[in-house]
Amino acid sequence: MGGGSRMSAPIVSKKSDESKPAESLKRVPQTKPFTLAQLKKAVPSHCFQRSLLRSFSYVIFDISLSIIFLSVAISCFHLLPSPLTYFAWPLYWSLQGCILTGVWVIAHECGHHAFSDYQWVDDTVGFILHSALLVPYFSWKISHRRHHSNTGSLERDEVFVPKPKSRVPWYSKYLNNPLGRGLTLAATLLIGWPLYLAFNVSGRPYDRFACHYDPYGPIYSDRERLQIFISDIGIFAASYVLYQIVMAKGLAWLICIYGVPLLIVNAFLVTITYLQHTHPALPHYNSSEWDWMRGALSTVDRD
Repeated sequence: MGGGSRMSAPIVSKKSDESKPAESLKRVPQTKPFTLAQLKKAVPSHCFQRSLLRSFSYVIFDISLSIIFLSVAISCFHLLPSPLTYFAWPLYWSLQGCILTGVWVIAHECGHHAFSDYQWVDDTVGFILHSALLVPYFSWKISHRRHHSNTGSLERDEVFVPKPKSRVPWYSKYLNNPLGRGLTLAATLLIGWPLYLAFNVSGRPYDRFACHYDPYGPIYSDRERLQIFISDIGIFAASYVLYQIVMAKGLAWLICIYGVPLLIVNAFLVTITYLQHTHPALPHYNSSEWDWMRGALSTVDRD
């Protein structure tokens, strides 16, 4: 199953030998070409060194740019002639969405303990940044760590696990057309990330309801439940701040300043992770073939 679980037949290039698949769709090696020790030895030693100063410089840089964009939008956009605002707001949304994606990635690196040599620093920074972007930091950190521990496993990977034909929804055939694909793509980019967090959409099947906000859900063990409560507190605190902003400035103001950029962040996140894990050349393995090294090599994931 490792070699054929993602793709039924190779695509043949007309310009090449008929017996050879197109170069871009050749499967990754199913055998392990080197050991984990050899792989680590090939990576320069400085790549394993964390710099607290350098890491915080990225945080300061990204947040400073975000504040500048926000200040310009608040102080200047209402002074522009009406036609120009139709160009100014999309430009702000694009720039703010891009820079906040960088903030999201920094928090993600905190979850991997790549920000500094101090776990408490990583968790504090990651918790604050992710909560501000309505991401339950510890909840996702745990499930994401489990994903990296089981990448490429058909049974245990946490997300982007391909479905066998027997589990493909009946309505999928009606979406296999340009309109259906467009609607699916739009829904995936706009609400795919919150649906995954709230309802485990596209996640690993569990025997009962799974949710990143539920401390007693099947995703988490007893020793992890306190961290889920803390994540929920962070989301509640961020939501309360947003509620106060709505009361003071109005919902439309919040959507323009924060809501649309957040949708762009979520769209970037879904796009990046989807492309990293669903290329037709990437195999998935059943329990008889999977091991960590083979699974980790079967991805274009950089982290």
